This record gives sequence, structure tokens and C-alpha cells, in this order.
Amino acid sequence: MGKESNAVSSVVDLEFAVAKVLDEMPDVKLNNAKSLGRSVNLNSESIENTLNNRKAGFRLKVHNEMSHLKHDNAYLEKVAVKETERYIDALRIAKEIYGVSISQEEVNQYIATNVADIVLPEKERYAKALGISLYELDYSFDRDFYVMDTLWDKLMPVLLEWYPQEEGEDNNLYLDRIKDQFYSHR
Repeated sequence: MGKESNAVSSVVDLEFAVAKVLDEMPDVKLNNAKSLGRSVNLNSESIENTLNNRKAGFRLKVHNEMSHLKHDNAYLEKVAVKETERYIDALRIAKEIYGVSISQEEVNQYIATNVADIVLPEKERYAKALGISLYELDYSFDRDFYVMDTLWDKLMPVLLEWYPQEEGEDNNLYLDRIKDQFYSHR
């Protein structure tokens, strides 16, 4: 009975948290989440325009509610802005320094290959609580995650070539060094 009770509590917590945050963010009433994760016009929308600190803030607030951390809204909004700026910086650095950019089509392909076929109960509950389809969740609302995943998939081979692993260097320390090198171009 403990596992069932926790599962029911988790569903209630998710639905409650999403509903509460949607109430706090009336401009996001998106047909619930649709305005935050607005659909992407592949012909005209830049990758950077798919990144949205309101959406990041929404997610942080939902997580805050579910985890009962109770960070204040000002702190969460600041973190959301920093997260979005970090994503935009990464896109800029990748393009300007390493000559790597990604297209909306590449992001769609990443989602189709790595995300869309994975349907977990939690993902279904989240989409339902937001009032959107799984397709909208993957291809629009959570698109910023997949923009970054697509970028790193394309960028890592270039970074590995630019910054070879030193003899005897620990793999984790090596990846940290690459990340530090990459973000030193801010």
C-alpha cells in the first residue's frame, strides 16, 4: 500500500502544483501551456526564440511546489533568467567560436529519434495537467531542453578535437575541463 499511496500522492502533487502555478501566472493560461511552449514556425523562428525564461520559471515554480522547497518567486525568476541566458550563451559560443549551429529541423529530428517514442506515465500526467498533447509537450513546451541536447550532441565531437584528453586525465575531470574551456568564451 505504501507504493500505491506514494504514486497517488505524486499524481495529486503534480496536478496540484501545475494548477497552482498556472493560477499564479495568469498570462500563461495558455490554453494552458500552449503560450509558453508556443509552436515553432520552422521557416521563421530562430533557435534562440524558442528559449523562454517564463517557461523556465514556470517549470522551476512547479518543481518548487512539488518538492516543498518554498523558494520565493523572485529567486526562482532570477534562476530562470540565468538558465535561459546560459542556453543563449551556449548557442552563441558554439556558433561564433566553434562554428557549430543547429536548425529547427535538427531539433525535430533529435526529438523524433530520442524523445517522442518514450511515453512514461509521469510524462502523460504532466502533459494532461498542462492541458496539452504529448506531441505539444515534446515538440513545443519542452523544446528548449532538446535544443540544448541537440547542440551538445553536435558540439561534443568538435570540443573533443579542440581539447584532447591529456594522458592519465580522469574522464569526469576531462569533461569538466572541456565545459570550463567552452564557457570561458562568455
